[in-house]
Parts: sequence; structure tokens; C-alpha cells
Amino acid sequence: MPELGALIRQLQSQFVRSAEPHRVFDALLPELLRLGESEYGFIAEVWRQPDGTPYLKIFTLSNIAWDAASREQVERQRVDGMEFHNLKTLFGAALVTGETVIANDAPNDPRRGGGLPQGHQALNTFLGVPLHYGSELVGMIGLANRRPGYDHALLDALDPLFQSMAGIIASVQLDRQRRAAESALRASEERWRHSFEMAGAGIAQTGADGRLLEVNARFCEIVGRSRDELLAGSFRELTHPDDLADDEDLLRRLVAGQVLRENREKRYLRPDGTTLWVQLTVTAVFDALGRFQHTVTVALDIDQRRRAEAALQEREALFTKLADRVPGVLLQFNVDAQGVARVPYASRGLRELFELDPDGAVRDDARLMIERVAKGQRKRVWETLERAGQRLEPWAIEFEVDLPSRGRRAVEAQGSPERLPDGSTTWHGYIRDITDRKQADAALMNAQAAARANEAKTEFLSRMSHELRTPLNAVLGFTQLLLGDPSAPLQDGQRARLGHIERAGQHLLAMIGDVLDLSRIETGSLPLQPQPVGLSALVSESFALVLPTAHASGVTLIRRGPGDLHVTADPMRLRQVLVNLLSNAVKYNRSGGQVVVETEGIDEHTVRIAVTDTGMGMTPAQQLHLFEPFNRLGAERSSIEGTGLGLAITLRLVELMDGRISVHSQPGSGSTFHVELRRAPAPPGTPAATGQTVPDPSMPAASDSAPHSVLYAEDNRLNIELVQQLLLLRSGCELRVAYTGREAIESARRTPPDLLLIDMHLGDMTGLEVLDALRDDAALAQVPRIALSADAQPQVVRAARERGFDEYLTKPVDVAELLRCLDRHLSIRRAAR
Repeated sequence: MPELGALIRQLQSQFVRSAEPHRVFDALLPELLRLGESEYGFIAEVWRQPDGTPYLKIFTLSNIAWDAASREQVERQRVDGMEFHNLKTLFGAALVTGETVIANDAPNDPRRGGGLPQGHQALNTFLGVPLHYGSELVGMIGLANRRPGYDHALLDALDPLFQSMAGIIASVQLDRQRRAAESALRASEERWRHSFEMAGAGIAQTGADGRLLEVNARFCEIVGRSRDELLAGSFRELTHPDDLADDEDLLRRLVAGQVLRENREKRYLRPDGTTLWVQLTVTAVFDALGRFQHTVTVALDIDQRRRAEAALQEREALFTKLADRVPGVLLQFNVDAQGVARVPYASRGLRELFELDPDGAVRDDARLMIERVAKGQRKRVWETLERAGQRLEPWAIEFEVDLPSRGRRAVEAQGSPERLPDGSTTWHGYIRDITDRKQADAALMNAQAAARANEAKTEFLSRMSHELRTPLNAVLGFTQLLLGDPSAPLQDGQRARLGHIERAGQHLLAMIGDVLDLSRIETGSLPLQPQPVGLSALVSESFALVLPTAHASGVTLIRRGPGDLHVTADPMRLRQVLVNLLSNAVKYNRSGGQVVVETEGIDEHTVRIAVTDTGMGMTPAQQLHLFEPFNRLGAERSSIEGTGLGLAITLRLVELMDGRISVHSQPGSGSTFHVELRRAPAPPGTPAATGQTVPDPSMPAASDSAPHSVLYAEDNRLNIELVQQLLLLRSGCELRVAYTGREAIESARRTPPDLLLIDMHLGDMTGLEVLDALRDDAALAQVPRIALSADAQPQVVRAARERGFDEYLTKPVDVAELLRCLDRHLSIRRAAR
């Protein structure tokens, strides 16, 4: 076909000149029908649905004698193109397969899915030619009713035309894409300009040699140069050296037509040496003959975005660093609509807390985490998680995990759920190890329980002491009155029997004191006042207290050592220690035996007190249990009295005073107890005694004082009668009794007494409350106030003195001590009159 070349040239020339492709194909279709000896046909472009399904948009279509309405519709759609979507046709077979379809028996061809529209000309033979540009299906030609039928010879003859048509259609598509891209680019530029004001798009035209042909004001602003400067140079002077090679390669490919447009990010160098990141859309522009003209570069200033991205990356790195160093695990836990659980993110703490790799399989299978939960707790954990997810409520729970290496650990989990568009739920949460806290809580609970038990025990012992001391007050008080009343002499037998009663009462009182001391030591509530104590005076006082018992037992007390040694100790408690040791040394000695107390300075830091007896001694087995409370090592079966608490208290007191005690003993050879304490410097002047005087066991003589009034607030009638009997030993003492605190206050205000004697536990109020009520009464300001109570707790005694009591005497009352106290304070009142 010689005329085919001319037709192709005409076609290309018309395409270049025409802005409307269907006009070109309108002129081509008749020639194509003539060359193909066909009655009618069409030329169409291939378009695709969003899902990739192809359909035809007609460039031109033969007049196939449809009815007027159909023809009008075809004409109306010529510009935009009439669309054919039915693929169950002969042209549909070519469109789907991309292969040429020759149907020389069209009515019976199995590829034909249906009949023709009403009024359509008969279809006897059909040729469907898909037009490919490269590997892309871009268009299709349909010819119909060639009388001999269609064959490959015709296809081969028309193939150059078909190829030219494919190129034209591809160019149409490319041009459409270019125009759409340019339109989108313009819209994008407008959006950027509108959104960021001066941060709009810069536009530049670049020639094939890289020289800048045209720039706009925004481009000048972006690169920091004037328009004249830019047009005198090329893009190379603006480009960062690290980006130049990529830019050169892109320009080469654009000029060669290998690529029509490309988006990329690069760096511009500004005159001040700074670098600016931009996003470029570079489009190649060709003339109608396909010759390269220039590129259009649209530059957007994305420097802030890139800096923000760099800052974001830095923050992400910081977050990762923090998350990896926070004790516990930060994580996201996702459950999809099918119930499949994953861990999209977990910090490195997962390795320690669950012994799992946060970047491993747990990302896609959270069962690996769930399997770490203790078996009996998995259901509870999962149910609470599901419930929180359904309600979108915060989730918090404590549970235990079993780890391969670290065993069972307690953990606490917290999370906030978020419902995602895909129906899944993600918990943003935190899990931490609370094993130490749980153990501490358990220890605290145990300590609190122990403290409550100690408080209960202390309260019980306090009540027991009070309840026992009250009747003992009458027993010992009346016994002492009978023994010391000169107006009613006793026979020897009576005095001996009363002596037994007094000793038994004193023994019971000592037992109460020992039990309370041990309890206070065990609960840490025994107050100590460490100070320099002279041992010479303290040993003398202790000897005086034990001497009566030693004489009665036929035991000699001996002291050895220098007289200037001092130790750091509580004087009262150290005397208690020494008296306990001396008492035991006397009790467990033999008649005619000895007790030796020897003091010596071991070195410049330590002083030793040795108490040696000549008694029965102890076996090694007995010594192992020597300091156990209530263990008398078999002596409970003898006639020797004791509680089994003395040495236990002694040991603890010595340790509380930062000392130590030891024993050396052999059966039949006696025992030696060593007490070692910190040495203290001797105070200036005469070595001080302990500040305690040894009570005189005899009854004080009657005073010649003038009559005095004593107001006694007491609700126990036996105690009242005891004090009444005691004051009979003091002529001129008038006793007034108040049975309640209110009565005491009213009586004192009505007739101020010379001395107030107040019990600490009255029926309606405490002794402290009585004292507070009388504190501001000027008439009672100089009246001595003496507390007399069965409550011997140190904190109670201390509180009473701090609140204004001049003396605090404990029950059972020592008759001689009470008389001396009364004499002392009443004599002061007498001198003040």
C-alpha cells in the first residue's frame, strides 16, 4: 500500500496541528475503512476502572444508521468520548486479552456475548486490533463486514499505521497526564501559597544545558538570589554538591524523553552558605514534533518540614532511649476484630520483664506474652482486658508471670484503649515489675500486724499491771502499816507472817515489773538516757539494795577495782543490770559464800564489770539457754524464787547500752558474768553518783508540822482507806476525799488544800484533765501536786511531769516513800506561810 506512508504522515501532521484528537481520527476513520475494505468501524482509547478493568472511550465511530436519538447521543459525547464497558463482546475479547480478534463468522462466534443494539447494522465479520505503545495497551481499532473476511495479511499491511496510531494515542494520554499533573501542580502551588503565605511554590524553566531560562519571584526568594543572577547561571551553582550527580542524571533522562516528570527532594545552597531543603516537581516539555524544549521545575520550600522531621526523628530516638531506660515496659497491645492479639511496639524492658524480644515474634503473636502469665491468672487477665476494650475504659490489673530464668514475678499493668477504624482495639500501656513492692507490702503488713500485736500486748500488759498493782497497793500498803505502826506493836509470829506477805507481794510486784520491762524492750519503747556514770557510786547503791538479802543468806559482798571508772550508760538501767546480777549471785550461792564485783578498764575504750559468785555453777548445756525468757534452767523446781526474766532483761539492757555480756561457769565452781561497756571520761569535780538514793527501809518519824489539808482524788475505796490509815501516822493532817474528777475540781476551788494527791484514772476523767482544769486557778498555783497511780508506764510518768505534777508515785505505794514525799512538800508549804 504505497499510499499508507502518506496517510501516516498526514495523520501525524494533523495530530500535531489539532488540539482535539477526535478530529484527527474523524478524518482517519474513512481512510482506514477504505484500506480495510470494511463497512463501518471505530477508533477508541483504552481507559481503566480504579480496579484495573479496561473499557473503551471512543475517539470516532462510523454512522451505522442507528436511530436519530442514538446518533444524537453519539454526537453529544464525541468530545469526551462515548464509553463502552461491556466486555462480553468481540471487541471486549480483544480488550481483555490484548490480542487481535478476527471473527469471520461473527454471528456465531462464541466470544460474542449478546446481540446488537436495535437499529444496528448487521455484523458479519469483525476485526479488533489492540494498539500497544511499548507494553502498554493504549487504544483499539474495530472494523466490520469485510466481505472476504479479515486475515493476517491485512494486519501486516496496516501495521505501520496501527503503530503510528498507537503512538498518537499514547501521546494523547501522556499529554493528558502532563496537563493533569500541571493542573495539580498549579493547584498544589496555590494551596501552598494560600496556606503558608510567602512559603509558596517557586517555578523555574531549565534548558537542556542546565541554564535557567525563567524563574518567578518565589523561586528567587527560596534560593536567595535575584532574577538576573539566576538567569546568568545554571542550576548547578544552586545545587548542594551531594545532590548534583542525581540532578545531572535526571536532566539527561528528561531531555532524552526517558521520563516526563519526576518528584524529588534536594538541597539548594544559599549565598550565605546555608542549606535549604526543597521538594521539586520537574516536568519535561516537548514541542509538537516531540523535541525537548525545557523543563518546568516547581520548588516548594520544605526546609521547616525536613527540620521538623529531623527533630521528630531526634524525639523518636529520645523517646526510644527513655522508653528503653524506664523501669518496666511501654507497649502497644492490639487485638483485631477476629480476636488476634499482637504487640506492634514494646520497649526493651520486655526482655527483662517477660524475657521476650520486643522485635521478635511477639509483634505478630501476643500469645507469647500471654503464655508468660501464671496459668491460674490468664483467664482473669484476658477477661478484664476484653471488658475494658468493649467499654473503652482504662485498664489496670496486677498479676504474676512465670519466667524461664527469673521464676515468678509480680507485675502491674495499666492501659488506655483506642478503637481504630479497622475495628481493632489498641491499648497504649505500661507494665512494671512490682515484686519488690509486693514483698515490701507483705513485710509492711506483717510489721503492722506485729505492731498491732505488740500494741495489743502492751495494752494488755498495761491493764494487767494496773489491775494487779491496785490490789497489791492494799496488800503491801496495809502490811507496811501494820509492820511500821508504833502504836500497835506486833508479836514476833505476827511480824514474821506479815513479813511473808510483804515478801510475796514484793515478789509479785517484781514479776510485774520484769514482764513490763521485757515487753517494752521487745517493742522498742523502753526509753534510755545514756550519760557518764561513775561505777563506784553505782556499785555502792547496788550493794545497799542487795545487802539485806545477802545478810539473810549468809553471803558476803566484796568489791574490787579503782574508784574513778566511768561508763556511758543509763544510770537507772545499769543499776538494774547490776542488781539483777547481784541478786542472782546471792540467790544461787551457798551459805558462807561470796559475791565479788570487780571493775577494771580493759583499754581506753572499754570497761568491764565482773560479778563472780561461789555458787553451784552451770553446765555448758544450761549456759546455752541462760538468757532465754522464763527459762530458769530447772530452778523452778527448787525453793528459790524467780521469774526467769531477770537475765533476759539484763542481756537486752546491756545490748541497748551498746555493751555486751558473757558468762564463764563450771558446775560446782560458781559463775562469773562479764559486762563490757563503753568507757566515758570522768566529769569535772567529784564523780557524780547516779542521782538515786537508797531508800531507808525504816518508817519516817512523825513530823511536828502544823495541821495541813490534803485533797485525795481517788475512786477506789481500799486505796482511800490505805491513805487514811497512813495519814494517821501524821498528826494534824486532814484528809479530804473526792471520788470523781469533777468533785476534786469543785472541792479544790471551794477550799484550796495544802497538797493535791490525784489518781491518774478516775471514773469521769483522767488525772491530767483534773490538773489542766486547775492550772489557771491563782489560789492553787503554789499547791504541790502529787500523782498516785497504778499506771507505771514511763511515757505516762513523763507526760504527767511535763504537764505539771511535782511527783509521780506508783502503786503499790511504798508507805515510807509516800510519807517522806508528803513531809517534804508540806514542810515547803509550811515555810512559805
